[in-house]
Amino acid sequence: MNANILLAGAAFCLAALFATGSQAMGAAPDPLTVTQADAGKSVSLSIGQRLSVHLSEQAGTGYSWITASDSTPLLKFEGASTGSGATMPGGTEIQVLVYSAATAGKGTLKIEYRRSWEKGQPPAKNFSIAVTVRP
Repeated sequence: MNANILLAGAAFCLAALFATGSQAMGAAPDPLTVTQADAGKSVSLSIGQRLSVHLSEQAGTGYSWITASDSTPLLKFEGASTGSGATMPGGTEIQVLVYSAATAGKGTLKIEYRRSWEKGQPPAKNFSIAVTVRP
């Protein structure tokens, strides 16, 4: 009977070790996703954690979401993609911008909805969130 209790305890300890081991070994935390509904809010990330920003765009207009030049340097831009959610030509799609937390501190992620060739024009829309990156 004692052997069964010891075996069950050892199995529980191993399961707990595997469940938390990836964090202890330095694996990045799960990515955090935000949408337009989160505009103006605050997020907290750990260094190395990814932030995925999902924003609506109108297909065929030439507009796309671009990181603003005065956005926080705490986040490193990893890339963007467009999900084809449009059911008809010119419909609404979702653009996904991915960042990774590079440096600890506080700042503001600023993203602008603009046409890349229209220099000196104000953006059609803005998106921003306050960001805290923990060491």
